[in-house]
Amino acid sequence: MGEAQEEKVKSRPIAATILLAVLALLAGCGGKATPTPLPVAATAGVLPTRLTAAERAAILDAAWKTVNDNYFDPTFGGKDWQAIGDEYRQKLAEVEDDHTFWREVVNPMLFELGVSHLVALPAGLAEQMDVMTFAGGSPGMDLRLLDGQAVITRVDQGSPAEEAGLRPGLVVTSVGGRTLGDLVAESLKLPPDNERNRRGDGIQPMRSLLYGEAGAEVIVDYLDAEDRPRRAALRLAPRSSGACAQIDPLLPPACADIEVRRLAGGAGYLRFSGFVPAALDGVLAAIDGMADAPALIIDLRGNPGGAFPVRKAIAGKLVGKFKLFMRYQHRDWLEAVYLDPVDDPYQGQVVILVDELSASSSEEFAGSLQAMGRATVVGAQTPGRCLTMTVAPLPAGALLSYPDGQSQTPAGRVLEDNGVMPDVEAPLDRALLLQGRDSQLEAALACLQ
Repeated sequence: MGEAQEEKVKSRPIAATILLAVLALLAGCGGKATPTPLPVAATAGVLPTRLTAAERAAILDAAWKTVNDNYFDPTFGGKDWQAIGDEYRQKLAEVEDDHTFWREVVNPMLFELGVSHLVALPAGLAEQMDVMTFAGGSPGMDLRLLDGQAVITRVDQGSPAEEAGLRPGLVVTSVGGRTLGDLVAESLKLPPDNERNRRGDGIQPMRSLLYGEAGAEVIVDYLDAEDRPRRAALRLAPRSSGACAQIDPLLPPACADIEVRRLAGGAGYLRFSGFVPAALDGVLAAIDGMADAPALIIDLRGNPGGAFPVRKAIAGKLVGKFKLFMRYQHRDWLEAVYLDPVDDPYQGQVVILVDELSASSSEEFAGSLQAMGRATVVGAQTPGRCLTMTVAPLPAGALLSYPDGQSQTPAGRVLEDNGVMPDVEAPLDRALLLQGRDSQLEAALACLQ
């Protein structure tokens, strides 16, 4: 990581990958960070380095001390951090391999605090790419976990998925030969421990397997509308409809898909898959293009978050005034962040769609505008993965992400674990999806009436 080995890097973008076996993914919130999807740990046989017993002990001690000295809550949520460290140091004496160390000792120690953005990464993993944020090839489809099945919830027009005959409501049973059960069994269970986060984690590994290099082939096994087994070969298309740009010399270009259209009654619809800097101009231009629309629906379902300046600028475009946007409770001080005045803000009604995969920046964006009374939030409660973070080096080239701030809306709602509660709750339904109906979008439209 170059200079990252020399000093702490505040909210530095770190990437993840799906290796030979699945890595659980943590979508970062990051406060003022750029996108921070992080791997938790690799499965057996794919760790890039082999540690000595002394190196494992040094990593554990350094991770514990960094959290002890810098964690945003000096009370550790009422937990005895000293006792937790002692417990896992004793467990370390019985560890004989790296796989056990990462999955059963150092990260479980960190997970005892029950918060997001707290994870230790083996050397070599941080430089690898998160395929959903950084991949140049997309299938043009999305999945959600509905009644224990991986159900297709969106298929883009003209996409590889549409050309292969896939459509909303069909059930994906495997991607590249990996079943949903396989992927869930191999993934770590990430804090915070709530039902929305567990549901999101349950589908995230399979979603990630759908992305890759443009032109790559992905084999998808699925059940059709009559639950008969089918197979499709998807040739991933370049994300030409979105935006990709280099945000760090260590990382591939970060990408976001952008969809803009008009709905019945003239309402505008805007969907973007990440708060990445390369998408900002496109999103602001789309909002300008909707200046005459009586209402704007912003679809953040599945949006894992991104950069602080991006979410702040988009929120400013909708508010237009110098107004409190977020507060961040740090260890020793409370930071208040205000939106900048905008000459030509959007004046119409705003509805924001969210779900269990709308994390980080999506939660701050939706939660803040909801608290201001500027937007109505529709959909499903968000996962509550929202803390600011810092990345620090550990011995043997490992890295530690730890929370240094707690995100709070202008109304004082803590977003970590709690997430954003929709004003109008609307679940997805497979039977309706098979009919071509998006019940959450229909609920958003109903708000406009």
